[in-house]
Amino acid sequence: MDIVKYFDESVLQMQALYPENEAKELMYWLYEDILLIKKAHLHLFSKELSFTEELQLNTLKNRLLSGEPIQYVLGYAYFMDLLIHVNPTVLIPRPETEELVQAVITSYQTWAEPKPTAIIDICTGSGCIALALKKALVEPSLFALDISEEAIKTAQYNATQLKLAIQFERLSVLDETGLNYLKQTEAAIWVSNPPYISEAEKAQMHVNVLQYEPHLALFVASDDTILFYRKISKAFCLNPNAQELYFEISEFQLEAITNMANELGLKAAFKKDLQEKWRILVLKK
Repeated sequence: MDIVKYFDESVLQMQALYPENEAKELMYWLYEDILLIKKAHLHLFSKELSFTEELQLNTLKNRLLSGEPIQYVLGYAYFMDLLIHVNPTVLIPRPETEELVQAVITSYQTWAEPKPTAIIDICTGSGCIALALKKALVEPSLFALDISEEAIKTAQYNATQLKLAIQFERLSVLDETGLNYLKQTEAAIWVSNPPYISEAEKAQMHVNVLQYEPHLALFVASDDTILFYRKISKAFCLNPNAQELYFEISEFQLEAITNMANELGLKAAFKKDLQEKWRILVLKK
């Protein structure tokens, strides 16, 4: 089949699950990955798909039609200037998380001497935050925690592939061992994208998130959606080395988090992302 005809027919098929523009972007990504044909070049020449190419595209397209995210289908995601290996044991990096990382980078770069010697990433998942920070800043040591053994393995793989030195620890910030580690870390800058979506919000989420991304990294009980923020913030208060704490947050948590910060005696600053949603929180003592 001609590549353009296959593309157009596939886009129509995928519109059962995705808006037209998103369906097109997914197919462009498949074409670039499998056929090495870039979006801008697709309509510039004629080519017939080989039997092997069509079979491979059909296999991957059917996974997309089942709702599986393309990042899991292809095994990677882009995050800032990094290519990150992903699988269903870790969240797919989001654009708003890039803005969280950029906020940390900007703070570090403008920090008066002496600059912090260590940064810690809590609930690291694929390691994308810690890896992007290490790539950009080089000098400070980077530490990263996660409760999931599979996530730690994925993050370690990414660090090895990218040749970036990160010290990973399998720890939960919800138990005493993890909290004691945080209370003693040398890191002056803390950053975290913890689970914050309430169980009640599940019904509003896309099938490709609900069926494929790890619920452990996404959801918290509806009666305590700031559980992770509170645990991490309390440890932050008790660590004499800690100076700044950066969180990715839900836009619906401002009141609860503000109350928490006031109770702990922390200064809170909220920042909007590029979608004009309150998604970044900076806490200082």
